[in-house]
Amino acid sequence: MEEPYSKDGFRKYPTLRDHPLKTAAQWLAGRTADDGYGHLWRVGDKLYNLSDFIKIHPGGRQWLEVTRGMDITEAFEYSHLNPHVRTVLAKYYVQPAVGSRNSPYTFEADGFYMTLKERVHQHLSTKVSREEKEAAHKRITTVQDRLLFTFFTLLVATAWTQSYMVAMLAGIVLMLIINCSHNFYHKKDNWRMFCWDLGLLSSYEWRITHALSHHGYTNTLWDFELSDFEPYVDFRVHSKSLTQRYVIPLVIFTVSYLFFFVEAFKRIVTIAIGQQRLRPENLLPLVQLFLIWWLGCPFVQAVKLWLVVHGTSSYLFAIVGIIAAHHHPDMYHAGDGAFQYGNDWGLGQLDAVRDRKDVDGILLAELTMYGNHVLHHLFPTLDHGVLDIIRPVFQQTCLDFKLPAELAQLPSRYTQWDLSLGVFQQLARTQPRLSVHSKSD
Repeated sequence: MEEPYSKDGFRKYPTLRDHPLKTAAQWLAGRTADDGYGHLWRVGDKLYNLSDFIKIHPGGRQWLEVTRGMDITEAFEYSHLNPHVRTVLAKYYVQPAVGSRNSPYTFEADGFYMTLKERVHQHLSTKVSREEKEAAHKRITTVQDRLLFTFFTLLVATAWTQSYMVAMLAGIVLMLIINCSHNFYHKKDNWRMFCWDLGLLSSYEWRITHALSHHGYTNTLWDFELSDFEPYVDFRVHSKSLTQRYVIPLVIFTVSYLFFFVEAFKRIVTIAIGQQRLRPENLLPLVQLFLIWWLGCPFVQAVKLWLVVHGTSSYLFAIVGIIAAHHHPDMYHAGDGAFQYGNDWGLGQLDAVRDRKDVDGILLAELTMYGNHVLHHLFPTLDHGVLDIIRPVFQQTCLDFKLPAELAQLPSRYTQWDLSLGVFQQLARTQPRLSVHSKSD
């Protein structure tokens, strides 16, 4: 098809982006087709053979297994703070890459992101003690452990009381657990990331569609989360029907309880057609159903209560995700043309992410409502508890690069109401943003 967004700098319209079955497997197939590096991996302008490194990769096998044949420059850069990883990577060098990268993002040594990353590494290595890091991590795990205990207590109470109200409370807590576990599936393999799978979701799939796609290419054509519900829910900036602009936005806020079930259905389909395999963690929601039934609740009633738990969790998860941090006319979306502040990857993230001042400083809210989101996008593999520790480094780097206060979020001027209203405004938007200079004129 004709590429209508070439001004964004991407060299190709993503293969399979408009396929009716939107899945992690389809996104990977499209990326490997477009990049086409066979059994190799591209980082910057070099190709590497990481086949022998897969089994000893500190982050776990999955990250490298699913990205074979792809350009992983973005993922490599935002996943690794320690410059020592470049020494390790060099051992697997094969040859120079031919041609330019499909992605327009840059990682210049003296650019904003690489400067920030070096400063953050130095700060955490020399000015933050091991005890401080462990304490920050402990605060996060304590929150998740308490949520887990509360959820299973409510699940037992649901079975004993057969109360739909208690089932709804369990669903609310389940949503909080899932969003909290988002902190952990970005990191190296750990058991806590499987809390994501408690809610008919898949940590395996979301490592692809969220960690690799959304975080690497936020709000661009390569962002799976931008395309997942197209052409119905369309955040891109282009011509849209009146239904897409004004009717669908109202509908999505009424049918979001179906989201988990749609995700589960797509997983069943991809397993059935051989695009992925059934994983043990996929069965965790069925364990919950069995538990309710085993505790004495009649099976049909157990199914109804189980549906209420997951329907409630699904609704809240979808609403929180939509209005959290990414959809407002002030933010970059595919179709806006060139990035406002250049092609540096870090500046691209600042252009597509906002923080909310009404959740700042409230740990439970930050963990479960996607707070502190700007720093999370810049350093997604850092434990969320560490983000406040590096905030002064981020702020100073923004000042050194003379970034506008609005871009640097110093301080954030967005409330939850601003971003909620912004979702409707963005879905209705058909014209690119004004340029920075036009705004200031």
